[in-house]
Formats: sequence, structure tokens, C-alpha cells
Amino acid sequence: MLLFFLYCVSIFSQTIIPDFYFMNGKIVFDTTSPYMRSNFTLLQTIHLYYDQLNGPFATIAFYNLAGNIILFIPFGFFIPLLFKRFRGWFKMHMVAFFIPLFIECTQHFIGRSIDVDDVLLNAIAIIIGFILFKALDRFRKNKKH
Repeated sequence: MLLFFLYCVSIFSQTIIPDFYFMNGKIVFDTTSPYMRSNFTLLQTIHLYYDQLNGPFATIAFYNLAGNIILFIPFGFFIPLLFKRFRGWFKMHMVAFFIPLFIECTQHFIGRSIDVDDVLLNAIAIIIGFILFKALDRFRKNKKH
């Protein structure tokens, strides 16, 4: 439970805290319009990064795509592990949709950019984590018998 709590704190600290930078020893919050930096077209950012995987921004593209997936896999594993009522496919699909949606909506209200593709990638990651949980659970049950 402690590990999951620390994981949640680290994810939310990276996704919910407003964008800021330091200038002349002071913290300055980025106040540019989040709509100027937001994507509401499904697969637009994914295509942009995919096209750059062999380009000059390959590292940035890879880390953005892989990071949006890898960082959210633990949600799909920890939630059903810690909370038995979330061990069904339907409930975990709902979780996989609502956690990234909550993060993106919160980012909108605090002035950060939002991206519909982040919701998609994060949801896929949570389902991958859930599949890993199910596979490990099945392996554990088979080993008992």
C-alpha cells in the first residue's frame, strides 16, 4: 500500500503541478494559454511523435510515447492487487478511462496543456498493467494446484 501511495504521489506531482520555471531566483508559472498547447484531435500527437522516431527529435518522441505508457502500467497492476472489487474487466476499463481523464481535466483547470492522446496512451498502459496482474494471478493460482 505504501509503495502504491508513493507511486501515486510521484505520478500526480508530475502531472498535476502547474508548469513553472525559475527566473531571477523566482518561481514563474507558465501563463500562456493552455489551448495553444493542447491537442483535442485523437492520434494527432501520437502520429507526430511516431513520424519523429527516425528524425532529429527521436529521443523526445520515444520518451513521450513510451513514458505515457510505462509510467501508467503500475495503476493497472496495483489497483486490482490492493482492491479486490477492481479485479473485473469492466471496472478496470472504467478505471483506465477515468484516471487519465481526471488528470487531463485537472491539467486544464490549472492551466496546463491537455492532450487526448495522453488519455489513450495512459488507458492502454493501465490495461497492460491489468493484464500483467491477471497473468501473475493465474500463474500463482496454477502454482498452488
